[in-house]
Amino acid sequence: MTHEGQPFSSAYPTLESLRALGEIWNASASMKHFGAKLEFERVDRVRAVIDPVLDVHRGGLGTDAVNGVVLAGLFDLVIGTVGWLTRPDTRSATVTLSMSFFRPTRGHRVVAEARLVRAGMNLVFAAAEIFDGDGKATARCEGTCAIALGKSDSAGIAERMRGGGVAP
Repeated sequence: MTHEGQPFSSAYPTLESLRALGEIWNASASMKHFGAKLEFERVDRVRAVIDPVLDVHRGGLGTDAVNGVVLAGLFDLVIGTVGWLTRPDTRSATVTLSMSFFRPTRGHRVVAEARLVRAGMNLVFAAAEIFDGDGKATARCEGTCAIALGKSDSAGIAERMRGGGVAP
């Protein structure tokens, strides 16, 4: 079953709707502190970008490589966002991330991009890659998000994000 080219859900069916959501999330204190921004170039992908990569993002093995904790955070951000976008009327949380780092991530720009693999009633499976400043893949991740019982406060998400609350 492929989701290639298909929106995550009917709640965000267009690039315009996803980009409007990205603007709200990017304005949050937590996203600004992390130094990442959500970008949407396709309705079936979530992209997070750190540009520029700052000294605080670096430190992998004492080099200029981006630190693994930053890369893990990017994976959690994009995988978790796929999970939430698939069922934005519910609560969801990332429950597993299986990451493989196969080369140092260097450069002044880092991109993480995730896609939906499969969505069930209680679990959403997603896959992601991280690309360095030269556009080369440096890490891969498979993740699972759990869908919780009950409804999310979709209307209040934008307000919480503007107030510096935690991302949904």
